[in-house]
Amino acid sequence: MSDGTSGAAARSGATGRAGHDDGARPRRGGGLVGGLLAPGRGLVLMLLGWTATVVSWLLVTAIITLFIWVGFVLVPLAAKALRALADCQLRLGRRWYGIGPGAGAGPGERHPGALDPAAEAPGAPEPAKGALGALGVLRRRSTWRDWAWAHISLVAGWFLAVVPLLLVGSGLFGILMPVLWDPWVSTWDNSWYGFIRLESARSANWAAGLGVVWLLLGLWIGPYALRAQAKLARAVLGR
Repeated sequence: MSDGTSGAAARSGATGRAGHDDGARPRRGGGLVGGLLAPGRGLVLMLLGWTATVVSWLLVTAIITLFIWVGFVLVPLAAKALRALADCQLRLGRRWYGIGPGAGAGPGERHPGALDPAAEAPGAPEPAKGALGALGVLRRRSTWRDWAWAHISLVAGWFLAVVPLLLVGSGLFGILMPVLWDPWVSTWDNSWYGFIRLESARSANWAAGLGVVWLLLGLWIGPYALRAQAKLARAVLGR
């Protein structure tokens, strides 16, 4: 009797833990609402990727200036800014699609610009603190993971983020083609929409039909593309 009770309790506990884990990482962002929100979210991630790339090169510039000592001040600041952008990426992935940072990141991983314990020792000269702090930042693997994420985000991540925006935008443009085709063709000769040559009202109607296909495809594929972008970012950041 006690074995049966303990077995039931264990199964109940496992079910409770599974429910807790599902609640911790909810699968959100799909469906019609997710498809409608995907273009805007993709634009946010695109701007985030561009900003991260700029900051990553500021970090490289700060490293180059280490020989004139100003880099010892700039390196921790640039690393903190880059880490803040990476954390923003992870927070958005968790909020939108339940794909966020794991629970294993420690305080050192969350604050790459923090000084090493040796630099925080009482009586340490300020130049030594700056030098030890900057070198400690450059020794951390997380700093270079953030740097790699910024550049991968500019290429693969940016592509995944912008796909829904392009598909939906192209679809809306095609749907409006029956209204726009005459002034469009008058301005640009030999105009095409996809594989349809715009030369009459009939071809404009065909373009509108193709625009509906692009729009529906963008609404369907958008959440999947952004979820893949969030998984890629988490894999590169290692958190």
